[in-house]
Amino acid sequence: MKLLVAIDFSELAERIIAEAEKLAKALQAKVFLLHVIPPPSPVMDVPPDVEALLPPEELFKKESLPPPFDHPESAKLITIAKQLQESGIDIAVIVAQNDEVMAIIDESKKICADMIMLGSHGHGALFHLIIGSVSEGVIRRATCPVIIVPSVKR
Repeated sequence: MKLLVAIDFSELAERIIAEAEKLAKALQAKVFLLHVIPPPSPVMDVPPDVEALLPPEELFKKESLPPPFDHPESAKLITIAKQLQESGIDIAVIVAQNDEVMAIIDESKKICADMIMLGSHGHGALFHLIIGSVSEGVIRRATCPVIIVPSVKR
């Protein structure tokens, strides 16, 4: 059993980790912790120069961009992985740099995940209309069951 768990280090992360730990122990599943680093926005994240005109795939080829594991949040992911490992869970860590939905779907296919777990922040309808929802996008594209951890415990 392979469980892909997407972590974004929001206030919901602790609940997702707790639920993933329970499920992994119950199913004797291997957990793949995934953190997705969004691609840089040409409008906001790239200095105003010629590189801003390059398509995103070319920006990723630049040597000035750090590899995903050099990202500051990767250390947090490794700490979480060690905690889960100490509780007896077989664990792997994945850091991807891509659109969140596509990264989750791509990684689930690469590892042949049996289930995907991620959180839902519970934003309103207007937010989803304008921005979209990662959890909704994953549910629509996933080829395996998706478990959504809600933002508020009910």
